[in-house]
Parts: sequence; structure tokens; C-alpha cells
Amino acid sequence: MDSYTARQRIRRWLLWHSAFLLIGLMLMLCQLQAQALRVAISAEDYPPFYYQQAGKLTGLSVDILQVVASELGLTIQWQRLPWSRVVQHVASGKADVITVFYKTDARALQFYYSNESYLRDAIVLLCAEPCQLNFDGDLASLAQQPVAVVRDFSYGPRLDQAAFSKIAVAESDPMLFKLLLNRRLPQGIASLTTVQHSAELKWAKDKIKVLHPPLDYVDIYFAFSKQSATTPEFVAKFDQALRRYKSSAAYTALLQRYQLY
Repeated sequence: MDSYTARQRIRRWLLWHSAFLLIGLMLMLCQLQAQALRVAISAEDYPPFYYQQAGKLTGLSVDILQVVASELGLTIQWQRLPWSRVVQHVASGKADVITVFYKTDARALQFYYSNESYLRDAIVLLCAEPCQLNFDGDLASLAQQPVAVVRDFSYGPRLDQAAFSKIAVAESDPMLFKLLLNRRLPQGIASLTTVQHSAELKWAKDKIKVLHPPLDYVDIYFAFSKQSATTPEFVAKFDQALRRYKSSAAYTALLQRYQLY
């Protein structure tokens, strides 16, 4: 064998070796990517579910998701977007999970829902003080009342189907609260959990009245994209891990920590 042939063989071996290394690296990167759960949340904090504290993302849904993801061997990639884009972002497969979602028939066509909810929420009517509205729980009595809601937000099947003729739209819950505090709107619909944890409302309790009874009670779920790598089999495993966590003392302690128990 002459030196030229030997050099050619060495060069081919190096090329094949490099190709195998590159393929291995790509497979490893794909595996790492597959183990990362892409979670889309609103750019605005939404306490107690997710919010920044001392430069760190925390909150009830954040903590629950981190526990379940860790048990499943997954890491989490957080994506913060305007709420109006979050739902479509996950529906199109650009992210895998929405953390705070009510279940409706229309949404079930776009998303896989966990069977396990992680919190039951009261939806309430807020009234700017001095409140002139007498409300006894009859939704029909609100038909001609101006009511503020958040854009692209579901309040559960019952309220989504209610006939409100004078709807005002806010871009977020904090914006809705500000509209009420400034008396630009007389009434608004919101989650009681978020009302009780709102920084805007803690300092203005005398300016907004929570009317009773609640408009409805709804369960909060994690929802998964049907257009990403998540599958019904994955959601079933997620459910099992979530169910185990909900039956633990750690979950009860978490609810107590966020004053939800």
C-alpha cells in the first residue's frame, strides 16, 4: 500500500468518524430537547399561580409543575408572552403546556387536558364602590349591565355562554382591576383566587366589593398542545404523577403556603 492510498483511507475513516460523532451529538441534543417541557405563561404576573419574587419565578402552578416534571425526568422552559398570544402559542405547538386553564368543550378540541385538576376556583362579580348593584346570583339580572372581562379568557362553560349585552374587554386582570379602581367601569368578572392575591386590590379593599354568591365554581387544569410532542400517553403519565403529589402532605403544605387551604 503506497502512502497516498494510506492517507486516503485515514481521511475516509476520519470523515466517517466525524459523521458518527455529529449524528450522536444531534441525537443527544434532540433527546435533551424532548426532555424539556415548554410552558407558556402570561408576561404579566398572575399571583398566586405564577409571579416573579426576588428575581425568581414562583407560584402555585410553577411549584406543582416543577415537582411533577422532576418526577417525570423533565426540565422546564418558561415562555412569557402577552396573554392574548399564550393560548394560540400552545395550540399551534410552539409550546407544550398552559398552566392555568379552565375546561370547555371548545378548548378540548385543541388541547389535551389533565384529568386531574389542581385547584377549584370561584368566579365572582366585582363592583366598584359605592356599588349600586343588587345581585342575588341570577345571571339574567346582569344581561343589561356593563361588565368587564379579560380578552381571550374563559370563565368556564356557564359564564362563557351567558348573554351579556354590554361587555367591556381588558387585556389582563391587573388592567381590569385598575378600570374598576378608577371607576371607568362599574362591574367586572374575575377569579376569587386572583382577587384575594392581587397587589392592586390589597391596598384598595374599600374601593371594590366582591358580590356573593359566586357566579360559578370551576376547576383549574394543566392543558397540553395537540400539535407538539405531547401525546395522550404522556398526559396519562403526567396525571399519575400529579395524582400522587396531590395525595401527599407536601401538596397540602403548598396550598397552606399560598393560603389556599
